[in-house]
Amino acid sequence: MMDAVDESVIQRLEALRPSLKCEWEALLRTEPTLSPLGNPDTLIYLMDETIVDLLKSVRAQVLRHTHRNPRTLRVPLPRHCACGLNPLLNYYATGEIALHLVAAPVLTAEHDLDDVLACYHTLALQELEMLCAVCQFNHERAGFTATAPARPARNSGR
Repeated sequence: MMDAVDESVIQRLEALRPSLKCEWEALLRTEPTLSPLGNPDTLIYLMDETIVDLLKSVRAQVLRHTHRNPRTLRVPLPRHCACGLNPLLNYYATGEIALHLVAAPVLTAEHDLDDVLACYHTLALQELEMLCAVCQFNHERAGFTATAPARPARNSGR
């Protein structure tokens, strides 16, 4: 049997958006910056789009058995990046923590929170995997060589 997601879950999440973003940003700013692309000043501009994508995913979700037991999706996000340099690692990991902190008190039915977290985790994995697929470190481990041109030697100024 498949059930549609309760629309009140979407409404409660939407109402939590300001609190979620505030908590998420605070957590993100405590993490080390892995690269210029992972700079919190840049990443905070992705939050609204990520929340919109999450709400779309939750709204479109049909609750299936795999989402009722989302433990398979709960492997910590950093474990999905072999080199640990994906600039979105801290972004999605802190977003997941913020979602736990902000949404857990409001989403009183345990399965509602599990379903939202499963949708978030799935969304995060898709984004992380896209960047990991083009990672030069990933290709080097797989036997490929980086195709970036060699940098010219620095002139000592004399």
